[in-house]
Amino acid sequence: MSDTIIVGFMKVPSLMTPIDRGRSVYRKFGCAGCHGPEGKGGVPNPNAKTAQQVPGLQFVSQGYTKDEMKKRILDGQREIPVMDAKRPPAPLYMPAWRGKLAQGELEDLIEYLTSLMPKGEKVDF
Repeated sequence: MSDTIIVGFMKVPSLMTPIDRGRSVYRKFGCAGCHGPEGKGGVPNPNAKTAQQVPGLQFVSQGYTKDEMKKRILDGQREIPVMDAKRPPAPLYMPAWRGKLAQGELEDLIEYLTSLMPKGEKVDF
């Protein structure tokens, strides 16, 4: 067997679960750069109403349906609510990923984000 066949075999996405593929999408597109590793917390975002940071994603499946998550990812969120209207706007925002993510990548990313919910924990939105 040639090296090309071995490498190709090891990268076959169908051998991975949707959550594993979604984790790869999360890493590929740099989501952790703002939302933190494993979605556990974001980076500072001064004056953002979300505790002055980019929100973590562990509880996102409680606040959004899968369709709402897809819409947010595809459309982004340019305007971030601020804590103090007299201060400059929060510098970081959610970019739109429409046209950048393939449909399968989006579906897998949603499965991954849904899987981040800690078992046995619940947050009221």
